[in-house]
Amino acid sequence: MSNQALSALAGQVTAAEFQVVGKSLFKDEFVTCGGVRLSEIDFKTMQSRLVPGLHFAGEVLDIDGVTGGFNFQAAWTTGWLAGQAMAE
Repeated sequence: MSNQALSALAGQVTAAEFQVVGKSLFKDEFVTCGGVRLSEIDFKTMQSRLVPGLHFAGEVLDIDGVTGGFNFQAAWTTGWLAGQAMAE
């Protein structure tokens, strides 16, 4: 793909507008599905039990949640824990 074509595509993608009609009535709006297994994480530090020094947080973890409060709180809390552990 030429630089000109790539630039045109990037312009179209970033300029695109979509109308949001609303949420589904079936409560099936999952943000994530799958990810790093929770059994492989130390929850006090969010550090990998398999790779020392590697920390995980947020939606990269195997936490399935309906869009809304739970997934946001999980992301904020695990991010804070990982950040605190890495700062030490």
